[in-house]
Amino acid sequence: MSLTPAALGESPSGKAPGVPYSPVYDDFYHPPSGSHNQTRQVFMVGNGLPERWQTRTRFVILETGFGLGNNFLGTWAAWRADAQRCNRLVFISIEKHPLTAETLSEVHGLGAAPVPTSPETALAQKVVEAWPTLTPGIHTLHFDEPLSSQDPHQGPPQGVTLMLCLGDVAEFMPTLMAEVDAFYLDGFAPAKNPDMWDPKWLTRLHRLAAPQATAATWSSARVVRDSLSQAGFEVTRRLGVDGKFHFTQARYAPRYTAPPQAGGLWPQPLATDRHAIVVGAGLAGCVASWALCREGWRVTLVDQHGGPAQGGSGNPGGLFHSILHGDDGIHARAHRAAALATWRQVQPWIGAGAFAGQCEGLLRLDGKVADADARQLLSRLGLPGDHVQWLELGAARTAAGMDVPSGGWLFQQGGWLHPAGYAARLLQEAQAWAAHNGAPLTCLWHAAVARIAPSEGGWTLLDASGQHMAQAPSLVLASAHQATDLLATLPPEHAVPALPLSRVRGQISAWPLVDAQDADIRMPRLPVAGSGYVLPLRPDCLLFGATTQHHDEDPTVREADHRHNLRQAARLGACADVPDDAPLPTALQGRTGWRATTPDRLPLIGALPWSAERLTQAPARTRLDQVRLIPRERTDRGGLYVVSGLGSRGITWTALAGALLAHWVTGSPCPIESDLRDALDPARFLSRAHRH
Repeated sequence: MSLTPAALGESPSGKAPGVPYSPVYDDFYHPPSGSHNQTRQVFMVGNGLPERWQTRTRFVILETGFGLGNNFLGTWAAWRADAQRCNRLVFISIEKHPLTAETLSEVHGLGAAPVPTSPETALAQKVVEAWPTLTPGIHTLHFDEPLSSQDPHQGPPQGVTLMLCLGDVAEFMPTLMAEVDAFYLDGFAPAKNPDMWDPKWLTRLHRLAAPQATAATWSSARVVRDSLSQAGFEVTRRLGVDGKFHFTQARYAPRYTAPPQAGGLWPQPLATDRHAIVVGAGLAGCVASWALCREGWRVTLVDQHGGPAQGGSGNPGGLFHSILHGDDGIHARAHRAAALATWRQVQPWIGAGAFAGQCEGLLRLDGKVADADARQLLSRLGLPGDHVQWLELGAARTAAGMDVPSGGWLFQQGGWLHPAGYAARLLQEAQAWAAHNGAPLTCLWHAAVARIAPSEGGWTLLDASGQHMAQAPSLVLASAHQATDLLATLPPEHAVPALPLSRVRGQISAWPLVDAQDADIRMPRLPVAGSGYVLPLRPDCLLFGATTQHHDEDPTVREADHRHNLRQAARLGACADVPDDAPLPTALQGRTGWRATTPDRLPLIGALPWSAERLTQAPARTRLDQVRLIPRERTDRGGLYVVSGLGSRGITWTALAGALLAHWVTGSPCPIESDLRDALDPARFLSRAHRH
């Protein structure tokens, strides 16, 4: 079902269905003194803000209806005006019927050349510019990020993160994983829209409440107060404002607080323990370092090569894009979240020329789908056209700029990029964060790790001669297949399962336009995929491939693989077919590498579980059928984590992998729904084996 109200005829913020949207909505549905006054007098004052976020590293707010964004904008403006504000404000907001960027702009009076009339109006312009494509799920938008060129002496970096959760509040609340400091309970009155105040989810707010959490709402209905009390809050009715008799204020004071689940969300370690070692400087390791530095952590990055992205991430170009499945299940949703996260991260960098790439879309051919069936699928899934469209054959050929053999899916937030350039930019940004935070990023190059060992200080790296290399409370293995070898060096009392990784060889081919056969090349306007791929590496060079070969350790560039790639490129329409008995183009170049893949083609991101042998010694009540209950190699000081198995879609997974790893290590809000988190959890294979 589409999230966007038909013709914008449904009201935003989960409010009474059927109420037509109008530009005067803000005046009609909010107090006479205005919505921003309600933000201050009800939600901020009711939650003890701004005092409670002051001097904090991170403060998390959860709102149950984004609507026009007034509560977010008012809170953001107050945060910016507070000299003692927290380093990072995370604002999670759920919205079933989001407005389009155009309508949001109109609501806030933003024209072609807007003249900000208030702090909120200026901030609204930033929100409109960052507004996402309206697909279901969580969209994470970062504001006020420090640039690499900023003066590191300006003080700690500060910024706001908006996590926009597009879906029904009753369905979304159980999937969120966060420690929420303040709840903004908004929406139409319970009598008009009871689903927004359903006790089934309202009584379970304790699952998200941080210690000393508070809640506030303009509603003083009995069902709201009783539900909050049942959730462990002490509830108080306060005198209202603007003619409202009362509003509700609550403070979380449970009689009992359960310990965190072994594989669940853990609180951030103490400041003295916020140090992590990351092994591997491919895309996975660089984005892990970036994400941890952004959270204010000290990071030591270790790699056996002389710089980033010199192994599996060393290809000159690679694709990123979403996928489409008929049931829109785990794989489709996870890939969509990943592709959108990468696109949001790299689009400004590519636009600024930081590294090579394109972000204007990717065409995924599909010759097995009829045009009518494709349109029916899009209609049933309700995905917006600014995310994915079906192009019939003629339109596909026009978009690609060459004679592709079939129609296909145009993923608007897709493209290609230079992996090594992406990795270098991540490290550059990580260094900027580290400089601002005063928590250094240390890179150890030409440092081959031979063994990892638990120690009093957490985890220790040792080289082949047994010499100490680095030590930290948390260790992140982002070294693809090497991680399996390192885990095998752990003592039995700290053993974890072998990672279910396969080593898959791939060879790519590049054809520079320098010889007489160049007339046979048709350079695509955008990357094209479908049983192979082609992309315009440069205006004068076509990149295409790739082979997939299991149990093959040959590092040489092979003629047979070039011919395989040429056949795929010819079938996609990028070049004429090269007969088997004809010589290869003389300018043809190639590169081989190995992908780390998993049995279910989803990456491994999270804290590593105990080995099967250790689990036999776990308490009898330990449940192994649920992935979050499986014991992990972690303590309240730190743990052992992995980011691996990104496979052939490593670029697509990169940005999300970093955010998800930071959630596991630092306790930040989870960037995806809990079922997607579970699907990427490295303990999932143990859980499946136990259930079967």
